[in-house]
Amino acid sequence: MLSKAVAAAVGPHAALVVATAASRTTDVIAALRAAGQGNTVVLLIEPGVAAIDRAMLLAALGPLAVALAPVRIAAVDVAEGAAEERVVAAASYLAVAQSTTGQYLRVV
Repeated sequence: MLSKAVAAAVGPHAALVVATAASRTTDVIAALRAAGQGNTVVLLIEPGVAAIDRAMLLAALGPLAVALAPVRIAAVDVAEGAAEERVVAAASYLAVAQSTTGQYLRVV
């Protein structure tokens, strides 16, 4: 399962919040705010998330980065059919990248 692989990779370095097709956007944003008590938060947007919800989550990253500073926040936007190892590599990078906040990587 993708979210388990990403959680294992980022776990020592960042909190992970996962947006699935069943997630409500407001609940995901609330989870991001709650997770922002540590150093870094990585949002994993799974492929099944509706386009409008995906757009709202990505648009929220910048304002959340400002609101949660000095906590760093980043997202991995996963396309349908993306290779798990690429998603894990992107999330791992964002979890430890010291000079990024409010950024996202699209993995296709």
